[in-house]
Amino acid sequence: MSIGERLKLWRAYKHLKQDDASALLGIPFSTYQKYEMNNRSPGADAIEGFIRAGINANWLLTGEGDMLLSGPISSAPLDEDADRSLKERQDELHRQQAGREAREAERLQDFALVPFFDIEASAGNGSQVNQELQTSEMAFRRDWLIGKGLQADKCALIKARGDSMEPTIHAGDLLLVDTRIHSIKDDAIYIIESENHLVVKRVQQSLDGSVTIISDNPRYEKQVIEPTRAKELKIVGRVRWYGHEI
Repeated sequence: MSIGERLKLWRAYKHLKQDDASALLGIPFSTYQKYEMNNRSPGADAIEGFIRAGINANWLLTGEGDMLLSGPISSAPLDEDADRSLKERQDELHRQQAGREAREAERLQDFALVPFFDIEASAGNGSQVNQELQTSEMAFRRDWLIGKGLQADKCALIKARGDSMEPTIHAGDLLLVDTRIHSIKDDAIYIIESENHLVVKRVQQSLDGSVTIISDNPRYEKQVIEPTRAKELKIVGRVRWYGHEI
């Protein structure tokens, strides 16, 4: 018989539900469930709680000896004081849990989720757009987004590939793109769509209307697009942040 099975036996003997047992022992409900399912072994603090509840720790851990410290198993029910203590502990655990949930909900309000799309923007010769389905999300602080003038629902996260933007952007880097930007407003890094490819490049616009496409990697040459063709350049968005793993 395992520790979890012995706990179930003790709980059945005491006519307790799992939440009642966790309250009596002073153990979080989810932790107690793991003990019964044998997904976690009780530590020293938990064993002290078992002892305070009258459980023979030797019996609980090894199966040897009596279940209760007071001697052989008795059919006597919990007395009124024990019932009151159990209710008080249960109420306190519920209050603590409610407080934790309220604090977590308040903390989460400080963050906004930006969708990640399974699209790669090439920092080389281009990456075919095979699918545009959202696969996950990433949390950003709302105050940081506001400070950058960004809106979470108007942003997208995609990955970069290739080496033409090194050392600024590396293959696999995550790019935060402001999808509201569809024209060149400043000399910056943009996502450009060309023949169903997405490319991440630094773009500079000249006074005569021509556009220079720049790769930060000196091994790649600059491309100058004349004014008439520059008007046809399709800007998907502007890169406002990038991050990569160490």
